[in-house]
Amino acid sequence: MHIAPRYIASIENSGQHPSLQIFYELVTLLDVSVDQFFFLNKETDKSTQRRQLESLLDDMSDKGLRIVTATAKEIKEVETEDE
Repeated sequence: MHIAPRYIASIENSGQHPSLQIFYELVTLLDVSVDQFFFLNKETDKSTQRRQLESLLDDMSDKGLRIVTATAKEIKEVETEDE
């Protein structure tokens, strides 16, 4: 991806919108759902968070997956107790 640093700075600091091509390249590179930019509801945020978590899990060892699974079960149990 060839983007001038000045162009990125203008997007970040000046609020300039990237071209459609640059936008596509960025969301593809960062593996982010475009839904969060076009549909501003909570469900799309959840979808993006889940995709990011799945991406992290894909690179994890079996030991890491066991730790994450146990942690998630505990979180779910605590949240259920609070209801």
